[in-house]
Amino acid sequence: MPASSLFRRWAVPAGAISLLLPLAPAHAVPSFARQLGVSCAACHTAFPQLTPFGRQFKLLGYTMQNEPEVKADNGKRLDIDRWAPISLMVMVSDSLPQHPGPGVDASQVEFPNQLSFFYAGAITNHVGTFLQYTAGDGGSFGLDNTDVRYANQTMLGNTSVIYGIDLNNNPTVQDVWNSTPAWQFPYFTPGDTFTTAGGAAMPATVVEGALAQSVVGLTAYGFFDNTYYAEAGVYHGMNNPSTDTPANGGQLIKGMAPYWRLAYTGQSGNNNWEVGTLGLIADVPVDGPTGPTDKFTDIGFDGQYQWLAGKNTLTVHGAYYHEQQKLNGTNALTGSSYGSQHLDTYNVSATYYYNRMYGATLAYLGASSSANAVDQGALGGPAGGTSLNPNIPTTYAPSDKGAAAYIAQLDYMPWYNMQFNLQYMAFNKVNGTTTDASYNNYVMLGMWYAY
Repeated sequence: MPASSLFRRWAVPAGAISLLLPLAPAHAVPSFARQLGVSCAACHTAFPQLTPFGRQFKLLGYTMQNEPEVKADNGKRLDIDRWAPISLMVMVSDSLPQHPGPGVDASQVEFPNQLSFFYAGAITNHVGTFLQYTAGDGGSFGLDNTDVRYANQTMLGNTSVIYGIDLNNNPTVQDVWNSTPAWQFPYFTPGDTFTTAGGAAMPATVVEGALAQSVVGLTAYGFFDNTYYAEAGVYHGMNNPSTDTPANGGQLIKGMAPYWRLAYTGQSGNNNWEVGTLGLIADVPVDGPTGPTDKFTDIGFDGQYQWLAGKNTLTVHGAYYHEQQKLNGTNALTGSSYGSQHLDTYNVSATYYYNRMYGATLAYLGASSSANAVDQGALGGPAGGTSLNPNIPTTYAPSDKGAAAYIAQLDYMPWYNMQFNLQYMAFNKVNGTTTDASYNNYVMLGMWYAY
């Protein structure tokens, strides 16, 4: 169906919306639901997994509405929503490591695990935002994921086009598929202060969250005939020159980092799918903003399948990321000769929901690397050496055999905006070996609520 006939002026009657909605349970940022005047299940199967309608809503800039606006009655200009687009989200967890470390409690309660405030919804007919401000259990409070976009639509001959410009602070937060890093499983994990005896975490590439909230990006996108998606733009670091550190405790980058995204999507009956690719190239200074740089080139491939049938849904995601690392800056700083390194990561998950209430997810996460590859937590630090800047960490993937872990999770949703989780994460490889890998295993009980 041409976009121009479906979403003219972004205002959609409630009856028309109902024809597009899956009957699956979900929960979303409630301000979007209030703006549309429909259930959270319109846009989500289970938060934050989007349905086809949810993806359309995001591509159109969060501007579709079905609620009356306040209008001026004296000829003066006034155009505001009846309800402020504000929401609240709280996450609480109790994590139990299989092997608590020395001096660590067997039960680690995080209240909150995360507390977020949102300004999320339409600003004008063509501009909308998803702005998140978050406090973690570690006491930090600051700007989280931010996505501000201008969107419009047109016809090119017989081809419908949704197009827009996006301003964001986390590569892939603007993406509409849950196979990309900002939105991929696991969605809920132990918080900032959680520790295990092993202290391990899955290695990650630059595009998998290393730049979150420490960069600003501007991209342009187009979605053609509800089938082909293309996006391209650049990111720039928000560095603090007084301390030689990046904004919000993230990672340093130097200059512009180009980003691109291509995807193909289709739908047949209750089934929809997507296959795509994305990439990011970043120059990372190894000893402060003016130091020599290492170059990281990330290329990813992702896919998604959804089955939406009445009260039951099945969603499968898969992603593979390959990072090529040229450590020229590290070599110059340390006198080493590491050559070209690589880091590869994998994330596969399948989620089934029954009767709008009961969910189960199985996932596999893995990583492998060359011997001196840099983990995303170490951007800016010389491999095997000590940085001249105490603010720069030096943690590296330890071998070419990487890490692997499985996650099993059960969900219970008594209401669309509340979810209870029981999650078990089991490592079968850490630091390239299975020895003591289980020292990183944990069980987590979690509760998520949004209003």
